[in-house]
Amino acid sequence: FYNRGVLVDKAVHTVSKALMEAIVLVLVLLVLFLGDLRAALTVALILPLAALATFILMKQFGLSANLMSLGGLAIAIGMLVDAAVVVVENVVTQLAARPEGGGRIPRLHLIYRATREVSVPVASGILIIVIVFLPLLTLEGLEGKLFGPVALTIVFALLSSLLLSLTVIPVLASFLLGKGGHGDPWLVRLIVRVYVPSLQWGLRHEGLVVA
Repeated sequence: FYNRGVLVDKAVHTVSKALMEAIVLVLVLLVLFLGDLRAALTVALILPLAALATFILMKQFGLSANLMSLGGLAIAIGMLVDAAVVVVENVVTQLAARPEGGGRIPRLHLIYRATREVSVPVASGILIIVIVFLPLLTLEGLEGKLFGPVALTIVFALLSSLLLSLTVIPVLASFLLGKGGHGDPWLVRLIVRVYVPSLQWGLRHEGLVVA
């Protein structure tokens, strides 16, 4: 029993370490592709908030933080920021297009309008992913015990991230985001400089590519 407990502790520690590494990688990619530290920070705040909401739901449903449930949370880390990225990016776009004098539209209303514009596609995308994992909850026996906590944790995490992205993230964006200009970050510009010539070459040599 002692050896089994040690193995379980090591496994949980390994999953926890992988979870932290995934969070760091997500933060780095957010900064690189969003090109705005404030926007990246706003999106990154969804991670601890969604994790906290997930643990609360796990406790309510009697699901312990074991190897499989933590593994499910680690799998969902990359998907937790999807909705927040879309919301924050649209908020940044709306704020950048705002006239210098502010116009007649208040800042909070712009943020609300930007969130409402993307609420349906964001919710649809997250719910589609949630539906994919629902069949795993119907498994019985050993398979159900193994994959049930994983699927349930992912569902909790995704639904929490969706709710927070449409409620809390816009509020945080109103405090953290500045006016700023809205342009492509340097990494995206670099990728475009490589992609556009490649695309143009492919269009000019369409017959050769098809052959």
